[in-house]
Amino acid sequence: MFKSIKTKLVVSLLFSTAMISLIAAGIAFYDTYRETYKQQDRTLKRIASYITSPAELMDGFREGDDNRIAVYWLADNQAHPRFQLPAELADEYYNFVRHKGVFQLSPNQNPRNIFTNLWYDEETYRGYLQARDGGILAILQENEYREELAEHSAWASLMPLLVLLPLIVLLTFWVVKRTMKPVERLSNSLAARNAQDLTALPISQVPTEITGFVQAINQLLGRTEAFVEQQKRFIADAAHELRSPMTALSLQAERLNNQDMSAEAKSQVRQLNQGIRRSRDLLEQLLSLARSQNKDHKYQTTLNLHSIFSRVIEDLYPLAEQKEQDIGVVSEGEAEIYGNETDFYLLIKTLVDNAIRYAPKGAQIDLSAVEKDEVLEIFVEDNGKGIPLAERERVLDPFYRILGSDQQGSGLGLAIASQIVRNYQGSIELLDSPHFASGLMVKIIFKKSKNIVGG
Repeated sequence: MFKSIKTKLVVSLLFSTAMISLIAAGIAFYDTYRETYKQQDRTLKRIASYITSPAELMDGFREGDDNRIAVYWLADNQAHPRFQLPAELADEYYNFVRHKGVFQLSPNQNPRNIFTNLWYDEETYRGYLQARDGGILAILQENEYREELAEHSAWASLMPLLVLLPLIVLLTFWVVKRTMKPVERLSNSLAARNAQDLTALPISQVPTEITGFVQAINQLLGRTEAFVEQQKRFIADAAHELRSPMTALSLQAERLNNQDMSAEAKSQVRQLNQGIRRSRDLLEQLLSLARSQNKDHKYQTTLNLHSIFSRVIEDLYPLAEQKEQDIGVVSEGEAEIYGNETDFYLLIKTLVDNAIRYAPKGAQIDLSAVEKDEVLEIFVEDNGKGIPLAERERVLDPFYRILGSDQQGSGLGLAIASQIVRNYQGSIELLDSPHFASGLMVKIIFKKSKNIVGG
């Protein structure tokens, strides 16, 4: 019914406390009623012993009497207007009912069945009859008086529990909330984790009842991490092992291209060379992806982003020149960040290479880095066709490529860049270019604190 542990515990404790309170009140009522019953019976008999002659009697019920006791004299052979009793009654206690002002014996005369009177429709009384010379002495007391004494005792037992009930609920809620706080912190830290972070969850402050569950999760995380690392090693090893035969295949294809052959054969050789180059590019990107996913600690130092921009432009300028593209840095100053130089070179190179490949001939590509307080923002912007809004999340996934693209690629470029950004607890956004009529702007934000990759 309830999924919340706090709600279950509070409701259960509330219900159990209420049940215990009602049971305690019932026991107190029963015990007090029974003791009052016995005590008041003794009182009636004691009053009878105090009366020595009928002349001392005060006929009828005495209003204002706290004990609500009435004393009557029933003369022999003389009908009493307030009593209808059978003949030859022994000296004993009796239960009475009053109907239309007349006292009659109650159908319930069992002295142990004292609660029957509580549900009887008529006014009920408890009486003591004592035979005297010339008549019968009747001492009667209202049962309502006895019930009031019992009810007062029951309420006296119940009220402290009712007063404490809200305090018990609040205390239970506070204790449960405090106890579950480590679990809540564990849940929040797990939700904020990087997707690649499969380290074990801490169990030092976790409640004992769920320690086994957390340990089972840690075992699952350990097995998952081992499997993921195995897959990464397989991709890296396979890509590395394929580099040598691919290089040899490329050299032989180049030699074949220098041989005398027909135009049709040369066309097929060119297609072969293009396929080999695409395969080599794929292998290089697979290796880059494997390196970016490597969680080992890397040497880090303070980096100047503009120096990295210059190296990337120098390395990729021949590709931009082939497409007559204008590529350059539009920011000034000394934008710096603490990190691994290879990681940031690969990040910028991947984004610029992606822009060169997908921007059209004669396009403009701008690089910039801006420091704002404790944040570094990096921008790679072009005036190409851009990326549709619905595709911008998907293109960050490995091997995803937009349909209809004219360029041949593996779909790993933006995935590699995204992985490097996550390694440094940064964020990456793909936005519309604000400076061109159309195009894409890749915006990356890093905090400038010294975060060790893999730490």
